[in-house]
Amino acid sequence: MAEYWNADESKWQMVEAPLDDPFLITPQQFDTAGHAWQAWRCGEMDAGRCELSSINEHGAHWIAGNLRLDLASLNKVEMLPWDVWGTGWEPGAEPNEAQLQLFDEVAALTVDPDARFAELRSRYDTDDSVTMNGTVFNVLRAQVETV
Repeated sequence: MAEYWNADESKWQMVEAPLDDPFLITPQQFDTAGHAWQAWRCGEMDAGRCELSSINEHGAHWIAGNLRLDLASLNKVEMLPWDVWGTGWEPGAEPNEAQLQLFDEVAALTVDPDARFAELRSRYDTDDSVTMNGTVFNVLRAQVETV
C-alpha cells in the first residue's frame, strides 16, 4: 500500500502499487495502524490479526510499532517495517497506561493526518518517545543499528 497526493481532489489517496498499473484502495479495504489501534482499543479487532508473518511479529505491540512508522513517514522519515525505536513493549507483554495513552494520541493524529497535520508534526518533533533519533533495533537482524 502506498499513498500519493491527488491534486484533483486535494487529498491523499491510498493505492496498491503492483508492478503493473496501480489501483485505488478505499479506507474500507485497508486498515492503517491508527485505525487498527483504535479498533483494538474499542474491542472491535483482535490485535493478533495484524502481523508481518515473515518475522513472526503480531499483536498490539506490532500495531504500536506501525503507529511509530506512520508518524515518522508523515514527517518524511522513511523506515523499514522491522525497525523499532522509542516507547514500546516486548511481544507478549502488556502495555502500561502511559503507553496506551501515548498510542491513543498518536492514532488520533494519524487516522486523518490532513486534519491535524501541524499537531502531528509538532508531536513528532518534540516527543522523544516516538521520534526516530538515528538508532533502531532491527528485528530482522536482531541487532541495534545506526540509520
